[in-house]
Amino acid sequence: MSRFRDRVLSLPGARSGATLAARRALLSAAIAAKWKVDRARLPLTAEHRELYNIIHRSCWRWLQDFPRLVDCRGFNDKIQWLKLFDQREESIQCADKLAVRDYVRERLGDDVLVPLLQAHRTFDEIDFATLPKSFVIKVNRDSGNVVLVRDKSQMDRAAAKELMEFCLQRVYGWSDGEWAYAGIAPRIIVEEFIEPDRHVPPPDYKFHCVDGEVRWLQYIFDRGAETKEAIVDPSGTVTDIHFDHKMRHEPKFDKPAQWPELLEAAERLAEGWKYIRVDLYLTGGAVKFGELTLHPLAGCYKGEGELAVGRLMDFDRGTFLPPIYQRISKAPRGAGQAPGGTTIVI
Repeated sequence: MSRFRDRVLSLPGARSGATLAARRALLSAAIAAKWKVDRARLPLTAEHRELYNIIHRSCWRWLQDFPRLVDCRGFNDKIQWLKLFDQREESIQCADKLAVRDYVRERLGDDVLVPLLQAHRTFDEIDFATLPKSFVIKVNRDSGNVVLVRDKSQMDRAAAKELMEFCLQRVYGWSDGEWAYAGIAPRIIVEEFIEPDRHVPPPDYKFHCVDGEVRWLQYIFDRGAETKEAIVDPSGTVTDIHFDHKMRHEPKFDKPAQWPELLEAAERLAEGWKYIRVDLYLTGGAVKFGELTLHPLAGCYKGEGELAVGRLMDFDRGTFLPPIYQRISKAPRGAGQAPGGTTIVI
């Protein structure tokens, strides 16, 4: 596969003087050549082609590399494989921050869900008079953008509206091959603000599950100026793996008393999936649901950590589901962003 990458980098102007159009042409030629090779060894059809191109352009944009789909190397390659060959109707529900509540309720009940206060088509429909002092606003088909309202009397509604309307109008993730978001009807949701008096959010327990079993925990804490990460095995033992290059590697973890409950909740939600990430957290000693993620960071992690955790993703790559992404929505497919997001704290 490296010959396709080298072809783009070595051609005249690939690194400096070529126009944008010329660079795109070089990249398109390399992707087209790789498509022919991959199609000979994988069940790729004409219906896959648009998503295949998007995925390769995304990987080049973030990683200056193409995914290896036949002989996957690590986490990133396997996530791109899943985007192409594990497309399910349930993927849309699980990516939808509103509809996923029914999925969670069926498997775990209501107690793990953060109370939903309101859900609307537009920001202007929010009934602020009936809301409590503190709450959280987000869009159901977005990622990383959230308005944390600690005191609604001090809220900058104009700033919040600007961010939320932007999130409503775009289709997050499309330019990185995260196709499921395009099938979601956009809604603004308002949830209860859990522990609004905390200086930093409670730690995230991000359970990466393969074939319904927890393979590793990505424990994220001290979110803020220097967010920290530890990778933990299912026994609760810290490893030396550093997965997310945007976070500080801090290999420490105190296994909570609720560890068995956390594992059970994650695996019940992950049942039936080749791979899925289940985000949970603890508040007041109780397990609460965060979200489900099919393609973390769009499969564009940097560093050696993604190779290490990729070895734990031993799901069957000999079975393939037909593509459905082209028929799920006729909504405009706006640009998305993989890494990043905006949080407004008010």
